[in-house]
Amino acid sequence: MKRAILVITFLFIPSLFYAQNYSEEKIEIPFKLSPNGHIMIRATVNGVSGNFVFDTGAGMNLLTKDFADKIDNLEKTTHFYTGHRATGEAITSDLYHSEVLGIGDFGNENEQFAVYDIDFPLDGLISLTAFQEKAFTINFAEKKLIIESEKSLQQRKVNMDFEMPLEINNDRNIKVSIGTMVKIDSLELHVGLDSGAGFDVYRFNSRYMEALGIDSTKVDSKYIPSSFKPEEGNQYYFAEVSKLSDLKMNAEKVNFRATFIEGLIYEGIMGINWIGDVLTFDMPSEKIIVKNVDY
Repeated sequence: MKRAILVITFLFIPSLFYAQNYSEEKIEIPFKLSPNGHIMIRATVNGVSGNFVFDTGAGMNLLTKDFADKIDNLEKTTHFYTGHRATGEAITSDLYHSEVLGIGDFGNENEQFAVYDIDFPLDGLISLTAFQEKAFTINFAEKKLIIESEKSLQQRKVNMDFEMPLEINNDRNIKVSIGTMVKIDSLELHVGLDSGAGFDVYRFNSRYMEALGIDSTKVDSKYIPSSFKPEEGNQYYFAEVSKLSDLKMNAEKVNFRATFIEGLIYEGIMGINWIGDVLTFDMPSEKIIVKNVDY
């Protein structure tokens, strides 16, 4: 009898743990969409307001040096991180701590940032580090980023069209990124889900071209230097692909142009708009909840 009680107790522990991670109240944050589909939000770092891209593929939070110079009490730590861009370039940055990151009515203390002296049209990138234990929704139809409560998340599940598995990559809480499994024609690939890529961006490692019947000598190609390290670069190939879908074929894209890149460190990485209109990323449960809107 005692053993049965212990088993039941342990079965309930994960659900109790996850319930504590969700926000107590639903928080809605408006965003703007660039012409290319980038999600632009207002945020504050230690009370200083700026304009940022909400980027599920960034991995780390990023501040431009010009913006960071405006912030009081941005603490430089003794730590650093070496990350890699999708095209392979290694980038090393010192790490900084903020007192608080504010996005609308949502706030998170002790966020980590990289600071780069780069020419960038906005003040930086907001990654998933502040959301790694939350459920959040990107509503393209209403242009809202929504931090879900447990109650509002359950309503999303009731009204969903379908769900997909969500893969989470967390490196020491410094770099957090997401992905899923897809089928590109007959191949099953792990792909990164990158809202920072914009709309209708589909990039795959060039090693898959032969399996897809694509002759690299018969498609458009171009060598593109790195914007961070001009002495480095990659060969890009541009080809038509007949079909992309999730494994259960609930979401799909047909007859589209894809980019195949030599040296891409992922099997694939792509934008997220092809999945649906309203996407809820339930990080604790590792699910993507999808709802489409009738226009």
